Amino acid sequence: MLVAIFILALISSLGAATEIIVQPGDSIQTAVNSSSSGDIITINPGTYIGNIIVTKNDLTIRSKSGNPDNTIIKAKSSGANVFLLQGDNIKISGLKAIGATRSGYSGICLSSCSNCVIENNKLLSNCYGIYLLRSKGDKLSKNTATNNLQYGIVLGTATDNTISGNTALNNGRGIHIGNSDGNTLSGNTVQNNNIYGFYICGKSDTNKIYNNYFNDTNMTIKNGIGNSYNTKKTAGTNIVGGPYIGGNFWGKPNGTGFSNTAVDNDRDGISDSAYKNIAGSIYSDNLPLVVYKPKSTKPVAAFSAYPTSGKAPLNVKFTDKSTGTPTYWYWTFGDGSKSYIQNPTHKYSKAGAYTVSLIVKNAAGRSTVTKKGYIKV
Repeated sequence: MLVAIFILALISSLGAATEIIVQPGDSIQTAVNSSSSGDIITINPGTYIGNIIVTKNDLTIRSKSGNPDNTIIKAKSSGANVFLLQGDNIKISGLKAIGATRSGYSGICLSSCSNCVIENNKLLSNCYGIYLLRSKGDKLSKNTATNNLQYGIVLGTATDNTISGNTALNNGRGIHIGNSDGNTLSGNTVQNNNIYGFYICGKSDTNKIYNNYFNDTNMTIKNGIGNSYNTKKTAGTNIVGGPYIGGNFWGKPNGTGFSNTAVDNDRDGISDSAYKNIAGSIYSDNLPLVVYKPKSTKPVAAFSAYPTSGKAPLNVKFTDKSTGTPTYWYWTFGDGSKSYIQNPTHKYSKAGAYTVSLIVKNAAGRSTVTKKGYIKV
């Protein structure tokens, strides 16, 4: 019986995950080295110095706060990655990685990894922000890569990864896909990068690129085989606020990009024409996005006032209750006075019964409401 209880206790202890707490002044690498698969390493707010190598599987490294701005990992050596992952099922969340500035090194590098999750991190002032090298089935989401010297996010011989909801801003280059197949990029914001915003090489096949906000001067897209730049038109809020998911927003900072100037007569947030021959490639985006401008509906004028009776002098607050989103208001108060603001206050100085009128307008039309003898002074 005692032997059985001991065995059961041993099995239970082997399966239990441990949370390892790291405080400022502690070594994150020491915490990683002492961990076991399934453990969670929680890092308290502060600045830590090091180059962290993770070779164990099934490990989570996260900030306690969930805020990357107060949990900062700075490279001890600029000639090494801030984080180098060489395992599977690793999660990195809520951290800021800075200082891996020498050529080829990254804030977070995944080397021959699979099924890892990199989310809600900031990669700042490295050579590369995030680098997926020979990695498969990983998820990069809600990360911000900014002011990195060469690249924000790089895929090299990486397959079947999901890149979603990330921001690549003010890097040398935004997102670079090299010799990588079967990846999905959606919901990313790529803008104001120096050399180009987005690059996909001719040896990258069957990638899906849709619902991204591209707002960069240069885009370099080679052909590849089986790549697609839009998905089926589907109801849902797209990355620029329109009511349908479709293709991408192809803009330029100076306002001359395709999506900046495309015609959208039916105002569904998708261009009336395809974006053909993207950057000289054979591909087209058949559902390119534009800034959504909802259709205007004719307003219906309505208002209320308080008080509607009293002794002179009487201050009355008028409240516009019109529907249809007016953009213009014209009030007459029955005593020769008028106003053009939405919710005016008017003072009646003399006794009498006053008729009040309101005219409202927008691009779709106008409407008038009049209330005779409405204000009694």
